[in-house]
Amino acid sequence: MKTFHRPISVRGKKVTFPRRPIDAIQHQQPQNPVKVPSLNPPSILSTMAQNKAAVKSVLSGDTVILRKVRQTGPPAERLLALSNVQAPRLGNREKEDEPFAFAARDYIRKLLVGKEVSFKPEYTISNREYGSIFINNENVAQLCVKEGWLKVRETRRDASEETVAEVEALKKIEAEAVAAKKGVWTENKEEVGAGVFGREARLRMRLDRWGNGWMDGIRTVNYTWSGDAREFLNTHKGKPIDAIVEQIRDGSTLRVLLMLSNRTHQYITLFLTGVKAPMVRRDISNQENVIEPFGEEARSFVESRLLQRQVQIILEGVDRENFIGSVRHAAGNIAESLVSAGLAKVAGHTVTLLTEGPGKIRAAESAAKEKRLHIWQDYVAKEKTEDQEFSGLVTKIISGDTVQVRNTKTGVEKKLQLSSIKQAPKTVDVNKDNQRKSETGYQWEAREFLRKKLIGKNVHVTIDYTKPPSEGYESRECATVKIGEVNIAEALVERGLATVIKHRRDDENRSLAYDQLLIAETKATEEGKGVHSSKEPPTIRIVDASESAVKARQFLAFFKRGGRVNGVIDYVANGSRFFVWVPKENCRLALVLSGIRAPRVGRTGEKSDPFGQEALDFVTHKTLQRDVELEIENVEKNGSFIGSLFVHNENIAVSLLEAGYATVHDFSAEQSTFTNQLYAAERVAKAAQKGVWAGYEEVIDVADDDAQADGAGEVKRDYVDVVVTEIIDGGRFYVQIVNENVHKLEKMMAEFSIHHSGAQQSPADFKPKTNEIVSARFTEDKQWYRAKIRKQLPDIKSVEVIYVDYGNSEVIPLTQIRPITSTFNQLPHQAQEATLSFLKVPAREDDYGQEAYERLQELIGGKQLVANVDYRDKGVLSLTLYDPAQSQTPEASINADMVRDGLATVNAKVRYAKGNQNTLKKLQEALAAAKEDRLNLFEYGDITADDD
Repeated sequence: MKTFHRPISVRGKKVTFPRRPIDAIQHQQPQNPVKVPSLNPPSILSTMAQNKAAVKSVLSGDTVILRKVRQTGPPAERLLALSNVQAPRLGNREKEDEPFAFAARDYIRKLLVGKEVSFKPEYTISNREYGSIFINNENVAQLCVKEGWLKVRETRRDASEETVAEVEALKKIEAEAVAAKKGVWTENKEEVGAGVFGREARLRMRLDRWGNGWMDGIRTVNYTWSGDAREFLNTHKGKPIDAIVEQIRDGSTLRVLLMLSNRTHQYITLFLTGVKAPMVRRDISNQENVIEPFGEEARSFVESRLLQRQVQIILEGVDRENFIGSVRHAAGNIAESLVSAGLAKVAGHTVTLLTEGPGKIRAAESAAKEKRLHIWQDYVAKEKTEDQEFSGLVTKIISGDTVQVRNTKTGVEKKLQLSSIKQAPKTVDVNKDNQRKSETGYQWEAREFLRKKLIGKNVHVTIDYTKPPSEGYESRECATVKIGEVNIAEALVERGLATVIKHRRDDENRSLAYDQLLIAETKATEEGKGVHSSKEPPTIRIVDASESAVKARQFLAFFKRGGRVNGVIDYVANGSRFFVWVPKENCRLALVLSGIRAPRVGRTGEKSDPFGQEALDFVTHKTLQRDVELEIENVEKNGSFIGSLFVHNENIAVSLLEAGYATVHDFSAEQSTFTNQLYAAERVAKAAQKGVWAGYEEVIDVADDDAQADGAGEVKRDYVDVVVTEIIDGGRFYVQIVNENVHKLEKMMAEFSIHHSGAQQSPADFKPKTNEIVSARFTEDKQWYRAKIRKQLPDIKSVEVIYVDYGNSEVIPLTQIRPITSTFNQLPHQAQEATLSFLKVPAREDDYGQEAYERLQELIGGKQLVANVDYRDKGVLSLTLYDPAQSQTPEASINADMVRDGLATVNAKVRYAKGNQNTLKKLQEALAAAKEDRLNLFEYGDITADDD
């Protein structure tokens, strides 16, 4: 840091003294004055010690206001002028300062304000009291004369000898100040003027050598505001401005002298940001006095800390021609101190302007309330109940400011309006049938924002208040809803999708984060977002794709060509009927789940089918307002679409069947690409007797022998090429039907392998659900395949999976599981469960079960076979298998070989036996031969005798 030296004249000789760096005197206080011999004997000092006071303020370079110290309530005040001296007079709105008047006052202000002194009254002239003031046993008048800021008066005629001696001593000190050219006696008037400005101004003065105002020891000062307050704020906002607090009107309203960098002084009225102290108004013409409770205490509190103190002002807002700002002082933020003492309330309309944010001052108010300090002495806190704060799951977005949340602990659902905000206005255009055609405004965006952010997510809820019923609306609970650390209402306001309700100042029914909401609104307004934008509000138009069958067919080709279609469930009519919004096509369609039939839900006043409501609740919980995927298959006559619905790859039709809330619709199930899964899910529900299957017992349909004999011929055979991919036991296996999908599978698996060749890991929060389709790494070859979660094994952090394209299954650790992308889940699962038609084959754990398994493996392993699909039993194919290299006739089947080897028996009493008499006849002949030769199962006789 550079230092400067200047030559000065001392008693006729030029001497160079080191000069302090500019930075070091930025907030310069007077140096401890050089002590001069006291002109007062010890007896006088002893008398002075009995008159103690604190200096409240300095009116001019020779007049101060004293107040008593250590006294409860507003202290008594006393004006005292220094005797035998005179300072230059300060100006006012009508006249300017005398030269060096402000500099003289500034010296004594820094010396005395806020400090405890001793004083001695001496005489009174025209109701003004004169006397001596001492600080640290030093005579203040002498100190000021020594620094050149006071001139010595001539001795009064009636002056005592003591006074005469005192004046003579002062004149000697004055002569030294004149010789040293100090204060008002200086020749370097520019330097004196610079001393009362901030650092920037002082630098300008030295560099520019400007020649007005302070060159004559007279400052440029404006007592009223005449400029553009908003422009001034924009220029200085957030920048510290050197200032002196000249007057305290009440605890939160100050009269402040700004010392600006353009070499001028400006008086302003300043409202403290974020607080409102009790009013103190008196001695104002044409207005009655108003002193609110604790108003005097609040004003005295601020006076004792700030009056005539050098501070920095941070301008933060404008109220007409008055400014709103914070006072930066070495001792801290006066607004925060006021609120902590219970002498002011937080002002919600300005607290958001605080540069450092409202957090600290709100915390200070809360502490004062708890302690019931001063204005809070009658404060009664609201009682909190257990259900006012809870964690819950968002189940529905009702509007752009209202959500439905299920309490995680109690299961109770509540409709909650977000506290202290309101939706942006909208207009709706309807057609002649009163159906919505379009919506203009930001409500759609607000609802969609909430849906994406909240639906199906866990949130933390704090009930802030209850809005009473009004204007036909029922009472509403208003809450602050947070997801993680994000206040969702604040996020809405920040995007301009909602506005903040302007509560009355005394209205405690508001959001606990009201300040943050106001800050967010200010930010959105400044950036012109949403409702604050100058652009026209958006208009949303949605086409009804299910308006008619003709219109539906126009969309059908696109939906089928594009694979799975992304959508959002708008409404759930019943367990198998949905209304879906498709964003890409901006259309809305009705969807009926293919392959199932769900119980009907009755309209108002009508009775629902058994489990109809349960089915509706089940799918509503899983799908309402969720992002979903659709596989469209066809169109109904009324324009509804038929297809499958997936949420996170979960087939909703399969889930409904497994829960027992739907049954398989055979005709449409046969057309579905998920036939096997549908029938398998229904079997699970039947076995567990869930839902509609409660009390169900399996009944096997027996063929009507008489009907068969009356002319039913052989059914038409349906031959397909198949490859057996997995053998479960001697009569149960999985096959792939050799068609174009098998070739697609080969191509997909190549891409699948590349996709998983990277080092990506499964997300830490990925928890696969039962029946969910995932990517799984097969233990044997370390390759990735599509798989379905069969069973959770949390004890060993593993799952049992079945590979849906091959039929094999295994238990693997969770580390070998990854989520599957929709790209790889569009091709139907290629492995289909099958059995040997009309046969009963022992399971592997039964007698001859292992032999049957090995024999079947020998007959079909590694071969491409031909199969006749005899029938489907709940999604499981019943096949008659043929080896093209061995079988020359329809009767020479692998099924017959298993019977001839004594490893299977014939089951003629099954569904679909009718129409397959010739096949059954050959099987019965093979069975008779096995019995005769006592092969395997018949080693000890005819085990089928009991079946006759």
